[in-house]
Amino acid sequence: MENDYATKAEAAATKLRLLERLDKLERTLVKEFRKWARSFESRVRVNELTVAGLHERMALIEERVGELETPSSR
Repeated sequence: MENDYATKAEAAATKLRLLERLDKLERTLVKEFRKWARSFESRVRVNELTVAGLHERMALIEERVGELETPSSR
């Protein structure tokens, strides 16, 4: 009969290889996430500036409409 059980040394070596692969995978994921996050943050900043400009324009329009709706004291 053949013994299919792993020795303690084989199990330890397998565990070490798995941990090394997990470590490499984690580093790769973090690196790729950072790339994505930088581009996402850039897009968010651009959108924030656009929205701020739109809010400013809306305030000016509301002011002008308010002046048109209010009877002037001429």
